[in-house]
Order: sequence, then structure tokens, then C-alpha cells
Amino acid sequence: MPGAIAAVRRTRLVTWAGVWLMAAAIGGRPAAAQDGVTCGITYGPDGNMINLGPCGSPRRQPVHYGAVAISPSMLSTAGSHGQVSQRDAEQQALRSCRSSGSKDCVVAYWARNTCLALATSARTPGPYGAASAPDRSGAATAALAQCISRGGQGCFVRVTPCAGDDVRWPSPLPLPPGNQPGSVDSHLVGLWEHLINPGYWVLEIGPNGTYTFHSEAPDGGAPTMGTFTASNGRYIMHATTLTWDDTGTYKYQTPGTLVMTGKLGTGAWRRISANPNQ
Repeated sequence: MPGAIAAVRRTRLVTWAGVWLMAAAIGGRPAAAQDGVTCGITYGPDGNMINLGPCGSPRRQPVHYGAVAISPSMLSTAGSHGQVSQRDAEQQALRSCRSSGSKDCVVAYWARNTCLALATSARTPGPYGAASAPDRSGAATAALAQCISRGGQGCFVRVTPCAGDDVRWPSPLPLPPGNQPGSVDSHLVGLWEHLINPGYWVLEIGPNGTYTFHSEAPDGGAPTMGTFTASNGRYIMHATTLTWDDTGTYKYQTPGTLVMTGKLGTGAWRRISANPNQ
């Protein structure tokens, strides 16, 4: 009897070796070694081999394209993301760039399933830099370094799309080191308005250390966005879409009143919503 058991074991070992060789020949491995797999070859509790049928083609990673475009004369910039081809990504970026009135927009960089960034000099016309990287921050760092190496003055990052970003939303800018959730006084997070008569300025402060600003008054104020940190009564605001930095003091007054003093003087802001997404 021991000899018979040993013979059965040898038979199974030979069978397993054949299965492994067959799996290697087709570039796979036995389903018994794959959790949850419902195709290929495995063994049942009784030791009998079970053929689960042919395996389908492995799922392919979705392919998305993005691009950045620039007007060398005006330094107008634009980006695209979530496109299904290089051509679509480039055409979308060019259309967005031309929408500002620029006539000489060109594609500065395109990427597939990765992130890219575009940085420009603060002076027009001036040098610019474009690069790609696996993440937004890496692409922005590389683009900024290229702009500086080309002699750019006051270079700053303009757009940083990742190819896989949702097409329903604009691509965010990367946060600098230290601008992480919690770096903003929670009392300041939300949507605020400041009456300048006639019309209002609207400021949105996010919990992740970012802000957006636009004017709803006939003052021609340019919309902007960037990073925002605030704690212990002091704030720092850095624009990433134009050359603007501001530091100052703030005082939160209930109910929903914020008094800020900075470069433009002292102003009172009224909270519109505590949720910056509303």
C-alpha cells in the first residue's frame, strides 16, 4: 500500500509539472494559484483535475491623453486631459489657448497616462518650460526648473493636467510642501463676499490650502487662484495664475464676518457658505 500511495503522489507531481509547463507555455499559471479566478486548470477536493475553461483577455489599462498649449507672444496657456487620442488632446488644448484671443498658440507638450505641466516667465514675452512626470508635483517642478534654466524671470506654474483627470472638471494645481489639509484655520474655510459698491468680490478658501477669487463688480478685476495658509491671525496668499503675493492679518468675527488686512487695505467679508463646493 505505501508503494501505491507513493506512485499516486508521483503521478500527481508529474501532472502538476505538466500543468505548470503548459501554463508557462501560454504565459500564465494554474488557476489554483490565482485567488478568485474562474478560468484555467485547478484541482478539486478529491484530487481530480478540473478544466475551468479558457481565460479571456486580461483587462487593459485605460489610455488617456493630455496636452498643454501656449502662445509664445502673449504667454496665454491652456491644458487638456481625459482625451482618447493625442490629436484630440492637442486640439482641445489649442482651442482653449486660442479662446483668450491668442493667434500663435502651439502645443508645448503632450502625454499619455501621466501628468504634465507648463510654467512661464512673469514677463511677456518670455521663456517657458514644459515637462511630464508620474505625478502633478513632479511635472510642475520639472517645468519650473526648465523655465528658469531658459532665463525666465519670476517663473511660475500655470497648468498641471494629468491625462487621466476627469474631463468634467478642471485639473487642479499641485500644492507646495506644507500646504496640506489642516494648514488653514477652519473658521476661514468657505465662500466669502466683499461689497465694493457696486458689486462684490468673491473669495473661496478651501480646506486643503487653496483659494480662488473672482470679481462680480465692474472693476475689471482678474480672476485668480493659488495657495492660501492661515493660522493664529495671519495669512499668506500666493497666486499661481498671475504674479501676486499677499500677506496680512485676519480676525474672524461671528456670525460669519471676516476682517482681513493686507496689501489692499482692510476689508470685511461676509460668509456666503461654509461649504466651498456650494
